[in-house]
Formats: sequence, structure tokens, C-alpha cells
Amino acid sequence: MIILGLFLLLVGAMLTDLSRTRVAGTEPPEAVAARENLGLVWGPLAGHWGMFFLVFGLLAAAVFMEDIDVFARLFLIILGFLALLLILASSTTIFGVP
Repeated sequence: MIILGLFLLLVGAMLTDLSRTRVAGTEPPEAVAARENLGLVWGPLAGHWGMFFLVFGLLAAAVFMEDIDVFARLFLIILGFLALLLILASSTTIFGVP
């Protein structure tokens, strides 16, 4: 789950950055709208799902992995809590898009 969350965060950031590319020449209005939707819809959508899977994976690993050290479990819980605070702060901290 943690790896899936990190991968979705990567995909979301790539889609958001791809929406800001400049195209040589003129492009049809449909292409402009599709490129803008990458940064306004699909990038944040993938990023938000990525943050969900990251937080859920960290907390699930801390709860269900009973054979690891107590301090490692505490570290996973703290990381999950910090990631949750990042989500609650706003999605602009993740991608810089209002």
C-alpha cells in the first residue's frame, strides 16, 4: 500500500507538471482543455488517492506488523500522522495548484 501511494503521488505530480508544458504553435481548444484538465483534475485526483494509500499503508503497517520493534511501529504511526497533517493543510502543499 505504501509503494502504491508513493507511485500515485509520482503520477499525480507528473500529470500536474505535464499540464504546464508549452506547445510550439497553436493547438485546438480541445487540446488546451485536455492539457489543463491534466493539472486541474487528473493530477490532484491521483495525488489524493496516493496520499490516502500512503497514510493507510503506514497506519496498517504499524497496526498489523506485530513482529517489528515497538519504536519502529511508533515511527510508522508518527509518519502517518504527519502525512495526514499534510493532507489537512491543503492540496496546494502537494502540487502547488489552488
